[in-house]
Amino acid sequence: MTTSGPAPNRKTQEIAPEQWSPFLAEFTRENRGAHARLTVIGVNTDVGAPVEAENRPLDGVSADLKDGERTVWISFGSGTKDHATHGVPRASAIRTLAAVEGGGTVLEVESADGTKTLLELASEGYELPAR
Repeated sequence: MTTSGPAPNRKTQEIAPEQWSPFLAEFTRENRGAHARLTVIGVNTDVGAPVEAENRPLDGVSADLKDGERTVWISFGSGTKDHATHGVPRASAIRTLAAVEGGGTVLEVESADGTKTLLELASEGYELPAR
């Protein structure tokens, strides 16, 4: 994976907040095991976007909406040794960017402060062991 962010010519789809949970459940079913890169792009940063995870198998994405939480959780790995989770608190938007030739789908989660978390999936298929 060599992309550093979404390409401007990708088709973007914003997911309505009431659809976050079912959308992310389907997204997880379709993409579990795909190798991914997780990048966080802050609003007030002069430094390049930090890569939080690189070439890690996606375990799943979910939204915690109880009591107005609006936290999106992105998990990697399948076992206790390689499992990692990244939380996006106060999520304000979830968008998908369609796959383009040579790349996979991108899931963008934006926080209330404008920080964007990009989950870029590899175009090759991978599978994690069944749960």
